[in-house]
Amino acid sequence: MSEYVAALKSAGIRVAIITNHNKFDRDEFKILSKHARKQEVFLLPGLELSGKDGSNGIHTLVVFSDEWIPNPENAYYVQSFLNVTFSGQSNFENENGSSNHDLHETIRELDKFGRDYFLICAHVEANNGLWGGLSGGRICELGKSDIFPARCLGFQKVTTNDKRVQVKNWLGDWYPAEVEGCDCKSIGDIAKGKHTFLKIGAFNFQAIKYALIDHVNRLATIPPRSIIPM
Repeated sequence: MSEYVAALKSAGIRVAIITNHNKFDRDEFKILSKHARKQEVFLLPGLELSGKDGSNGIHTLVVFSDEWIPNPENAYYVQSFLNVTFSGQSNFENENGSSNHDLHETIRELDKFGRDYFLICAHVEANNGLWGGLSGGRICELGKSDIFPARCLGFQKVTTNDKRVQVKNWLGDWYPAEVEGCDCKSIGDIAKGKHTFLKIGAFNFQAIKYALIDHVNRLATIPPRSIIPM
């Protein structure tokens, strides 16, 4: 645990989202978070959810506020959500599993818990990403809905400008932040690839959320002064 946090700090990463496919280990996260605080690194709890949209399933990062993982004597809300969205399934804790809900249904199920969260669409150009896995009609439908633009704050790993332009045309007036991320399989993979830099006023969930919403002014791919890498 301490080696993982040390690698984040060594790479200059001060904000990180911890995700696994279709699962979340609360005890592991709390230990990691405790080590991270000592090193002035802020960790956000999350999971990489494989939804049932598209022929390959769509991978979406769900990023939770601390309200989802309260003290042990209270309910464990992240696991409660997983029990609902994978109800009736076994062996779903891998990237090939797909939940019982599409993106709209997933948001509705998450909203039932009355606790804050946001979504980042993972590796959007891949076959199991939002852009690569869905038709233009479905993407238009999501962009025009009342709930998806309010909860989706980022598209991860945008690399093709022509596709970016096409998706922007499909979505119309709404287009979220473009962010990067490291799908590391080992400590040695941490920080490989591009970075995202956020301008934040505090190390908490609300500050990260606000920076992503105001991404025109608070997000960059080149590190200006006083911006924190994510």
